[in-house]
Amino acid sequence: MTSEEPGTTSGTQRRPAWVVGSIAAAVLLVGGGTAYWASAAQGDGGTARRTGDSASAPRDAGDPSGPGIAPGEPDPSGAGVVYRADVKLPEAPAAAPAYSVSGEVAEAEVARLAAALGISGTPRLEGDVWLAGEAADGSGPRLTVARTAPGTWNFNRFQAGGDGAGNGAGDDCVRGKDTCGPATLPRDAGGTGGSGKPVSEEAARAAAAPVLKALGQDGAKLDARLTQGAVRVVSADPVVGGLPTQGWSTKVSVGADGSVVGGNGELKAPVRAADQPVVGAVEALARLNARSGGGGNPEPSGCASAVPLAADTAGGATDTVPCNPEPRPMKPPRTETVKGAVLGLAPGTVEGSRGLVPAWLFEVAGQGGAPGHTVSEPASAQQGTPGPKDGRTVPGFSYKEEDRKLTVNFWGSACSTYALEAREQPESVMVKITDTPNKPGQACIMLAEEKSLSVTLKEPLGDRKVLDATTGKQLARQ
Repeated sequence: MTSEEPGTTSGTQRRPAWVVGSIAAAVLLVGGGTAYWASAAQGDGGTARRTGDSASAPRDAGDPSGPGIAPGEPDPSGAGVVYRADVKLPEAPAAAPAYSVSGEVAEAEVARLAAALGISGTPRLEGDVWLAGEAADGSGPRLTVARTAPGTWNFNRFQAGGDGAGNGAGDDCVRGKDTCGPATLPRDAGGTGGSGKPVSEEAARAAAAPVLKALGQDGAKLDARLTQGAVRVVSADPVVGGLPTQGWSTKVSVGADGSVVGGNGELKAPVRAADQPVVGAVEALARLNARSGGGGNPEPSGCASAVPLAADTAGGATDTVPCNPEPRPMKPPRTETVKGAVLGLAPGTVEGSRGLVPAWLFEVAGQGGAPGHTVSEPASAQQGTPGPKDGRTVPGFSYKEEDRKLTVNFWGSACSTYALEAREQPESVMVKITDTPNKPGQACIMLAEEKSLSVTLKEPLGDRKVLDATTGKQLARQ
C-alpha cells in the first residue's frame, strides 16, 4: 500500500616453502571478496594487540588465476551474456520460504568453532567482536567472529607476533619511524614441509569436515577444485531447510600438510521466515537475461575536450578540429547454455535484515573445457513498488496505529514530496518513505520539519513489529 505526500635476513630461520605459500594464499583467499557483504577483519594497526576489529568476512575467494568476467555479469568491453536453456525448465511452486538471520552470537558457539580449528582457551569479547587464540604479542592462530548476526567469522593459522612494544615481528620497523629494515618471515609455526604441493581434494574435504560440522554444515555441497600455491580451498554451500544455497559459502583453506590454515563464513544459522510467492524458472531466466544480456544503443565515442593553453602560449583564436563522433562498435553478446535449474536460496533482505530469499539456481555449462558454474536469480513474484528515480529514501523514527491505520513519523523538508509504502508479513510490517524533490537540481533551504504519513493495512497490526526499510531497525511506538 502507498500513501503520498616476501625476503629473509641472514639470521632468520627459513620457513618451509609450503608454509610460505600457505600464508600468501591464506591472505589472498581470506582477504578477497565479492559484491555481497565483503570486508575483511582488520585490526587498528596501532599496537601489536588488535582491538575493535571488524569481523566481516568475504563471501567468495574467486579464481585468482587472472582477469575474467564474473558469471552473470556484463562484459566491460561491451558484450553481454545471453543464457539459453537446452532443457525444459521447472515450474514454480505456490510459494517458497525465506530465511532470516538475527540475534547475537553466544560464547559457546564461538568456542565450538574455535575447538574445531584447534584453538584452545576461552573466547573473549572485544567490542563487537569475539576473539579466540592469538598470544599477547599478536602471534599464533586467530579467530574473529562478529557478535551480531550473521556472525561473520575469519580464521588465520599464521600470525606474526610483536615485541610487546607495538613493533611487529617480521621486520625491524619501529612505530613512529618512516623507514625500516628488510622484512623477515615469521618463524615456523608447525607442520612439515612435504613436497609443497596441495593435498588431494579428498584429503582437503576430510580436513574441512570438523569445521563444517561445528558450523552445522556437514551436509553442504563441497567444491575443492580451487588451489593457490600449496593451499587447496574447500568451498561449502550449505543446505538450508532442504534447499541448496548460492552466495552463502563457507571457505576452508587447507595447507600442504593437511592442516586448516584459513577460513571464513557465517556462524549464525538462518531461521525460517515467511513464505513468498515465486515465479517459475522460465520467467526468472528472462529476468536474468534482461540484466546480463547485450543490447542498448551504442554510445558515441566522444571528442577530446579542449586543452588549456600553456603559460607561454599567446591567447587568441585557434583552429578548431571538427568533432564528428562515430558510434562505438558493440560486441555481440556471448551465449551460454543452461543445463538445468533448481529452486534454492540466495542472499537478500528479509524483514529489513540480511538473510536468504528464494532464488532459481541455474547450472551453466562451461566453455572451452572450463568447468560449469551456477548463476542465481531471485525468484520472488513481488517486484516491489518503484521508488523515486534517484532511489532516495528517508528513515522514520516512530509510529502509531489505530484501526488498521498506520502512521509513521519522520523528518523531512518543504523541498520534497514524500510517499509511504508498507509491506506486510506475518510477523512484521516493513515501511519505506520515499523522497522526491519538488524541483530537482534547484537549491532549497534544508530545514527539517517533523512530518507524518499514513497508510491503511490489510490486517490490524497486532503484535507485529514495524521495521524501517532505510535503516533496517524497528521503529518505536509513539
